[in-house]
Amino acid sequence: MGKQEIFFGGLLMAVSITTFALTFQFPQQTIALPPTAFPRFVSTCLFLLATILLIQGILGAKHNPEHNKTALIFDKTFLLRFVSMIVLAFAYTRILPLTGYVIATPPFVAGTMLLFNEKRWIWIGAVSLMTSAILYGLFRMIFKVPLPRFNLW
Repeated sequence: MGKQEIFFGGLLMAVSITTFALTFQFPQQTIALPPTAFPRFVSTCLFLLATILLIQGILGAKHNPEHNKTALIFDKTFLLRFVSMIVLAFAYTRILPLTGYVIATPPFVAGTMLLFNEKRWIWIGAVSLMTSAILYGLFRMIFKVPLPRFNLW
C-alpha cells in the first residue's frame, strides 16, 4: 500500500499548492471575510492531510519492502468510480446555474452515495436532503454566500 499512499499524497499536495496559489488571483475585499479565506483554509488542511498520507506511505514502504517491488495497480472498480465521480461533479457544475442549489444538490449527494455503494434508499434520501439543508443554512444564512437560485423562484 506504500506506493499508492505516496502517489496520492504527492498528487493531493500538488492540488493543494495549486489551489492556494490560485487564490492570489481573487479580488481583494476589506469589508468582511475575504473570498480567499475559505479556499486557503481548505487547501492548507488538504496539504497537511496529504503530508500525513505521504509520510504513512513512506513509512509503510520502509517496513514492508515486498510492497516496493509491486507496481502501482489501480482496480477497475476504483477507476470506474473515479471517472464516474468526475462526470457527476462536472454535470453538477453545469446544472447548478440552471436549476439552482436547492434542486441540483440533493441528486448530486445521492449520486455520490450510490457511487460509494450505499444501498439503503431511505438513508440516501435522508442524507441527501439533510446535507443539502445543512450546507444551505451554513453558507446562505450564516456565511451570507449567495448560492445559485432557480430563475422562476
